[in-house]
Amino acid sequence: MTELSNTAAAVGEPTSAGPATGAFLEVRDLKVHFPTDDGLVKSVDGLTFSVEKGRTLAVVGESGSGKSVTSQAIMGLHRLGTRGKNVQMSGEIWLGGKELVSAAPDEVRKLRGREMAMIFQDPLSAMHPYYTIGNQIVEAYRVHHKVSKKVARKRAIEMLELVKIPSPARRIDD
Repeated sequence: MTELSNTAAAVGEPTSAGPATGAFLEVRDLKVHFPTDDGLVKSVDGLTFSVEKGRTLAVVGESGSGKSVTSQAIMGLHRLGTRGKNVQMSGEIWLGGKELVSAAPDEVRKLRGREMAMIFQDPLSAMHPYYTIGNQIVEAYRVHHKVSKKVARKRAIEMLELVKIPSPARRIDD
């Protein structure tokens, strides 16, 4: 992950407060460490990068290099439940002008699904096999928008169309 730090820092030089101009996502000196019985595991150690809105950044590395830990840090998932007691996280994560590392968990939760989202590697951890695709998308949409189930379902079908799911009006009930 340190190679990314050296390469990506040139994308947008950080200012002393707030994200670099044009950066929608900016990560500065991110450290995510996990204390264990065998010592401190430094999963991410000093990562810096920025991404402008509408641009894509590919994070590539071998298994165990910190890709998922970085993504989970951005999403604020390390602070959930008992996990938050087992992580040492420092640095800054700016998303759309909001600093996430020091933000209250409720503020970060409100951004999930609206300003940021994560597609997990394991689909069984992301989509529950008991519920239909439609129920899960509708529920997530209604968390962030005060709409009826009918309106949310219509929007869910539109979103499935956007990502080119075949027959979205039928597939929503799978």
